[in-house]
Amino acid sequence: MRTIAAQFALVSLALALGIRAGAQSIPSIDTTAPARVVFVCEHGSVKSLVASVYFNRRARERGLPYRAVARGITPDPSVPPAVREGLKADGFQTSDFVPKLFEASDASEAALVVSFDQDITKIVDGRARYQKWDDLPGVLADYPRGRDAIVRQVDALIGELTHSDVP
Repeated sequence: MRTIAAQFALVSLALALGIRAGAQSIPSIDTTAPARVVFVCEHGSVKSLVASVYFNRRARERGLPYRAVARGITPDPSVPPAVREGLKADGFQTSDFVPKLFEASDASEAALVVSFDQDITKIVDGRARYQKWDDLPGVLADYPRGRDAIVRQVDALIGELTHSDVP
């Protein structure tokens, strides 16, 4: 909705200023790009990864215009075996996933940033809506228990986004 309003405002401004341009010189705005949700944990390969894959599945099932990514404060070089195997058993493929560093640009490009036990307030710094999901059970120590706690949070967030009209 915001994207359409922004597009309308730009076209109106161009017409008001008498700007004429050929169709090829007007930049195209992708109104179908999903809003980004960034999940951030310490290593970018455990809680944030579990949250992002479940979030994407749930958002896709509900037809929501959101896409999640996982990021880390000190990224691991790869996904820990316990997480990889747990997600594989849950029907997710993570063999191509490479943990990435959370940066200010991630927050700037996000509709929402969610952190797990990390204080990233200064990095987010008002660039996006921000939630903290602290003190959830560890995923490495007990994958099913940790996963279930994260999925409950994801389901609550999906419910909130389902009833929201602005990404």
